[in-house]
Amino acid sequence: MRICFIGDSYVTGTGDETCQGWVGRLCAMERQAGYDVTPYNLGVRGQTSRDIAVRWHAETLPRLAGRHDGGIVLSFGVNDCTATAHGPPRVPHDESIATAQQILQQARQTWPVLVIGPTPVGRASPDDRTRALSHAMAGLCAQLDVPFLSVWNPLLAHPSWCAEIARGDGAHPAGGGYAALARIIHGWPAWRKWMGPLP
Repeated sequence: MRICFIGDSYVTGTGDETCQGWVGRLCAMERQAGYDVTPYNLGVRGQTSRDIAVRWHAETLPRLAGRHDGGIVLSFGVNDCTATAHGPPRVPHDESIATAQQILQQARQTWPVLVIGPTPVGRASPDDRTRALSHAMAGLCAQLDVPFLSVWNPLLAHPSWCAEIARGDGAHPAGGGYAALARIIHGWPAWRKWMGPLP
């Protein structure tokens, strides 16, 4: 299966000393289990939903066009909620949801789509805004019948995620955090439907 992973720096794996991130670690687990998966990491650091709406189709098309074994995994939203120099978030909440709806409505017409919710960083701001966006995205995906995985509570509860962010650049974990996120997605039933049963 060819899969385009589209999103921001968390998709890229910024901060991971092995440069694998959760995408590389997740797909390595699947290949080691015998599943033939080809990942395309299309994360771009610093991008918001606005940016991803502009580029996702052009970048996905040459990788998946004409194939019946393709899929898209979307993960974004943290940068939308990051405050600008003047205080408000980079992308207003309602615009974030409208943009996500636009992307999902178009993408699901052609390929299977999964959505991984935005992640916490362990600080009240922007976490309060990001939590609200994650909740709204879950509702939107339910309306559109697109599988959505909220990673919010599992990552907050994991000992590596916020601790590594605090020791790092204040936004990104290191390899341990990304490994934890990969394991959460690895066991998600919607992801397993793409891959197959756990060994």
